[in-house]
Amino acid sequence: MMFVVACFGVALGIVFLAMDSPLQSFAENESVHNSPITRKFTIIAEDTTLEIAPGVRVEAWTFNGTIPGPTLRATEGDRVIINFINNGKLPHTMHFHGDHNEKNDGVFQEVLPGNSYTYDFIAEPAGIFMYHCHVMPVSAHVRNGLYGAFIVDPKDGVEPAREYVLVKGEYDLEDQETWTPDYVFFNGYADQYWTNPLPAKTNELVRLYYVDMGAIPAYGFHIHGTIFDTIISGIWENKPIKTQTWEVGSGNAAIFEAKWKESGRYLFHLHGVPEEKGTMAYFNVQDASANAVDGVDIAKTKSIDMWNWQKQILSDLQKPDVNAKITQTTIVLPGHEQHSVLSQVTSESQIVETTLCNIEKGSAVKSSNKSFYPQITQIKSGDTVSWTNDDISVHTVTSKNDLFDSGMMMPNDTFKQKFDDVGLFEYYCILHPWMTGTIKSV
Repeated sequence: MMFVVACFGVALGIVFLAMDSPLQSFAENESVHNSPITRKFTIIAEDTTLEIAPGVRVEAWTFNGTIPGPTLRATEGDRVIINFINNGKLPHTMHFHGDHNEKNDGVFQEVLPGNSYTYDFIAEPAGIFMYHCHVMPVSAHVRNGLYGAFIVDPKDGVEPAREYVLVKGEYDLEDQETWTPDYVFFNGYADQYWTNPLPAKTNELVRLYYVDMGAIPAYGFHIHGTIFDTIISGIWENKPIKTQTWEVGSGNAAIFEAKWKESGRYLFHLHGVPEEKGTMAYFNVQDASANAVDGVDIAKTKSIDMWNWQKQILSDLQKPDVNAKITQTTIVLPGHEQHSVLSQVTSESQIVETTLCNIEKGSAVKSSNKSFYPQITQIKSGDTVSWTNDDISVHTVTSKNDLFDSGMMMPNDTFKQKFDDVGLFEYYCILHPWMTGTIKSV
């Protein structure tokens, strides 16, 4: 394993994407082969803004600029090399589900902003897996967009099918650790497959590679008009079972295979509350033409990989733009108009003269009403303020004007910042944005 430390500034204007070389071309099942090969990918963690629903633009942490990140694909036994570059503001990693050693597990080797890391492992076993950032709090890094799908094809291939990838995600406009997120969606945009239904042909096998990157309890995945096959946990070694609806929990996966004898519009969605929050979609099944060319119009002799079609749709809908104005977000951006904390002060007794601040125990839970203490601190210009994390969760101390940023503070960590100028300096926790504080330097 090689740890590469390098600085990749945004100012360079370099855009890295998962490689679109022949090694990453999987149309018509090109990924299946007899001898293992090496597949190389470049993945960049980068902060941007994008839309997750009509008119709702949020700040997002992404792999290669979209939610979800690129779908990576290999064949069982292939060597997979991923050059991971962190251009975000926080430490990040890539954690893959599947078999690999600890150095490739994406947990303890946190990649700091401006640095990179090389993952190098053998793709196994065959199935559909997920990858995501595993920096704590994991739910915040995942919900803000750092996740994607990883397909490992069996060495001997599978039955030809029209193949789609569905990555279930969630987003909340106030609290990324809530049990009731505002949005639950497939591939990063609410109800996108209602306005852009998934095409299919009659009597054609449709294969869905499905992963659940959410945090809410398991809901049933339901397909209308057919009893479909489910490969449990998305592992090809598992024998398929007949299902009408199948529950997939957070961090798990499944492969669904369906056919329709007659043309029509056939819904698919998560049964229950999530169907009202962004998972309503349908297949547009058309009659297979008598003149259809195998492997192009209908998946008979070769599989048809629809991911590039899906990727184009989500990119067009999300419209990634690092400079675009957000409408709502859980992440407070510097420079946005906000009421000063001091405007809410009703008594001078609420201002405490000290250079020692604490992150209160329980502050990661919004309902606890805990935060930074003191929330309003008065110091003299030239003083150094020290914050200590007394909570059991990870936090940050981040200026709203880009003056300072503690990075990830683990429990008992301390961060210090010197204030040379006179003025008001507002700060917050990126991971728990209801936590705010103010330094009054006089």
